[in-house]
Amino acid sequence: MNSPTRTTAAPSRVRRVNAADAADLILRHRRGILPELAIYDVRDKQSFDASHIEGACHLVEAQFGSVLGTLRKSTPVLVYCYHGNASQVIGAMFADFRYSEVYSVDGGYAPLATALAMAGHDAAPRLGELGSAALADFVRQHGFDPEDLNAARESGLTPLMRAALNGQVALMSELLALGVAPNQRNGDGNNALWLACVSNNPAAVKALTDAGIDIDNRNDMGATCLMYAASSGKPGIVAQLLEVGADAQIRNFDDARAGDLCANLQCLRLLRHTLT
Repeated sequence: MNSPTRTTAAPSRVRRVNAADAADLILRHRRGILPELAIYDVRDKQSFDASHIEGACHLVEAQFGSVLGTLRKSTPVLVYCYHGNASQVIGAMFADFRYSEVYSVDGGYAPLATALAMAGHDAAPRLGELGSAALADFVRQHGFDPEDLNAARESGLTPLMRAALNGQVALMSELLALGVAPNQRNGDGNNALWLACVSNNPAAVKALTDAGIDIDNRNDMGATCLMYAASSGKPGIVAQLLEVGADAQIRNFDDARAGDLCANLQCLRLLRHTLT
């Protein structure tokens, strides 16, 4: 078979993800939060036939050209192998052909399968009789599932994310008390803390950080909440995130830190010491 001709533009990078983050991508896709995701298993055929991730396609290098003709460049691609080495090689091939989001799973199949299995163990939190009238109205208004308060709806937002975006702190506290998962991520890979930062509501941010949310969650572009707050010119939120230990040294996929993204002088003053 003739090899396809590669583009001359500079290739994008393969994003190495751990098993938990890879499982999160797959679960968001299964729930409809992430509309598209192509999953490729690049182990040998015997291993693939014995067990593989649901929805994965077997892929060897010789078949790569046929994939290019059917898979849109905008579709996120997740590749796994035995331990995370061959997946980087195949992932680089996708990146060379200008696929915009390519992920290689560090550790390979076994930890990914374990992470997916563990994710299904928790019972879904329910509204039930313990929920307030205000929460029941909120759930009904936004079309959320009262039998699963972790389930996402419009734009991949869960009830907690929607309440955070609206700055409805009392509802957020009630949802957290009912046992919703604070670290669920939407279609862009953001958790509820990002939405609280968008609302520019310090009380909403505090409710989530007090609940133990991942303050350094990196979304699908590698951006953290601290980066967002700095780039949006929200010094109060920047200060609050720094106070609870947000890591200012994390770099996004463009190799920028929060301090590099400051939109105003106030944010730069708060982050200047992190740029040395």
